[in-house]
Amino acid sequence: MKYSTIILAAGGGLRTGLNMNKILIEINGQRVIDYSLNFFLNDPNCGEIILVVSKRDFSSMSKDYKNKNITVILGGLHRQDSVYNALKIAVYDYVLVHDGARPFISNHAVSEIYKKLTSYPSITLGVKVKDTIQVVQGNRVVKTLDRKRLILTQTPQGFDKNTLLKAHELAAEDVYYGTDDTVLVEKYLDIMACVVNGDYRNIKLTTQDDIKMLEVILK
Repeated sequence: MKYSTIILAAGGGLRTGLNMNKILIEINGQRVIDYSLNFFLNDPNCGEIILVVSKRDFSSMSKDYKNKNITVILGGLHRQDSVYNALKIAVYDYVLVHDGARPFISNHAVSEIYKKLTSYPSITLGVKVKDTIQVVQGNRVVKTLDRKRLILTQTPQGFDKNTLLKAHELAAEDVYYGTDDTVLVEKYLDIMACVVNGDYRNIKLTTQDDIKMLEVILK
């Protein structure tokens, strides 16, 4: 059984203080995006990679990543639009959606997602919250959440393609934007995501400090 991988790489580097797309910077001699691409290119279960990029990067990345298993397409205004663009051309019945700014991918985690693709239409990686999480109003704590029931979600996330596509179509009609794809499947199709244990090293490159952390993680 093969699956399609959608890798989102149409973001920028605003919060990292960069004047370029953060996934194009090098960490330990390799572009951030290359870690994800190489992982899925080497996974025999991955039948195709759809790399979603910005208009600014489209020409250069189309040349840099010319490969029979990689299709480079333009993203949309929002992350959700980019996923939708990719879903409409995905070949296989199952898809993995991954943020290109997460260069550390666990073989074990992806293997667990793959095993569950035929049983669960929506799957997310997640790690347990270690810190106390509190709700505040102004400068006062008004509620402390039960961290035993909380996770930090990660990508890749796995889906039945037609299920996710239907959720995106309904969201587009509503002009509704969720924080990730499992949110859309839950909101419009009442399907709760199955959780697979992620890895605390699977951090998303967002700030300058993350670059330093990833230099250590990716060695």
